[in-house]
Amino acid sequence: MFTKWISGLSFLAIAVLASPIMADELKVGDKAPEFSLKGEGADTINLADFKGKKLVITFNRANWCPFCMKQVVDLQKNYDAIKDSGAELLIIWREEATGSDGLKKIRERTKAAMPFALDLEAQKTGAYSTDGFDAYILDEEGRITAILEGTKPDRALGDEILTALGKK
Repeated sequence: MFTKWISGLSFLAIAVLASPIMADELKVGDKAPEFSLKGEGADTINLADFKGKKLVITFNRANWCPFCMKQVVDLQKNYDAIKDSGAELLIIWREEATGSDGLKKIRERTKAAMPFALDLEAQKTGAYSTDGFDAYILDEEGRITAILEGTKPDRALGDEILTALGKK
């Protein structure tokens, strides 16, 4: 009897704790949550910096992740087309423990020109991409117009982003 009671209580606790997470999931039409992140060097990158411009936000792990590097290389190949569509691209790194040095290593290896920011363990961008692999497209007012779902090996690449931006 006691075991059934504990099991039932455990199930209830999980349901109660999980429900706020599910209720807060971002969706198309939502205002994107503000953030202020460390960029490369002493730069700070704020979501408000992109107001008046479409913004594509992607999330990656670190310089040691082959799936991350594949996405960054592809996004760099499409970066001019993304910018030509009136959008900027921001890549947020969530596990780059070497900080700015790691971002420089990524930039050197991929020749990436888009801005990078750090948010270790999703402390400031946790409302976005809870699994860490989705991409968000925001309009000029900071509203989410598309969420491109991703997985560890398969993330949004340039063609999919350009299609979501209306350029393909």
